[in-house]
Amino acid sequence: MNHFSDMMYKSRHILMAALLTLLFATPSLQAAPGAPSKTGVVDFARILQQMPEAKKAETTLNTTAEPFKKELQRMNQDLQKSIATYGQAREGMSKQARDLKEKDLNLKAQGMKKYEQEKFGRGGIVQKKEQALITPIRQKLLTAIQAVAQKEGFSLVLDKQAMIYGAADADLTFKVMNQLNIK
Repeated sequence: MNHFSDMMYKSRHILMAALLTLLFATPSLQAAPGAPSKTGVVDFARILQQMPEAKKAETTLNTTAEPFKKELQRMNQDLQKSIATYGQAREGMSKQARDLKEKDLNLKAQGMKKYEQEKFGRGGIVQKKEQALITPIRQKLLTAIQAVAQKEGFSLVLDKQAMIYGAADADLTFKVMNQLNIK
């Protein structure tokens, strides 16, 4: 689902920002002065795709959104049918009747847009559900990354997509997946 993919993309950026904030806010993660710092990378997208919780969240989100999608499709079909009917009858209508019908069609279109915004837009039901589902998943992933980074002595962990070059031993993806019991 497109909304879920967007949310996963945003989650990676939020996780990266949270990791950087955590790094700079927690002195124990920072390397001692003069000591070399280790930077690791994690493939957030790969881990999120393989987390059972993320798969379940996507299914739940699709189930939540499906009735709203169907209603939106029904509203759109109704609007298109009304527009077609109006187009055929327009020539035989008085100016006053045409204005009234056009106003009615505009109200239907606005109602459909309002419905779509309430269900799928910013702050809509689907987005709120998405947030509720993804927040604990993000927290679990962040906790696992932090645990692996501390255990392995890494002072900085970035998203693998931001890496241009790096040694293979800097990739913590599989270690984080093991921490989360993902095979």
